[in-house]
Amino acid sequence: MLEQSSLKPVVWLDDRFYITINPNALYNLEVWQRDADAHEQRLGRMDYKFHRDTFAGFIYRLLPKIDLLQIHEIQKQLNPFFDLEV
Repeated sequence: MLEQSSLKPVVWLDDRFYITINPNALYNLEVWQRDADAHEQRLGRMDYKFHRDTFAGFIYRLLPKIDLLQIHEIQKQLNPFFDLEV
């Protein structure tokens, strides 16, 4: 299992999936899944600061039930962590 001791959920996508951010890492955004037994698994990671234009496709591939309006709201919550426009 991957070590996640320093990362905390930043944005919950639903009751099982959430996003963490580590601005100093090469892949600074990670999507995690927590199951009923509190086991956590990383589903994907990306460099959000330089590839945020592909964020919608990245999230949609992981969680196809999320629509574009929800993705836009998620990005509005993430952008301040990277000093990007809201």
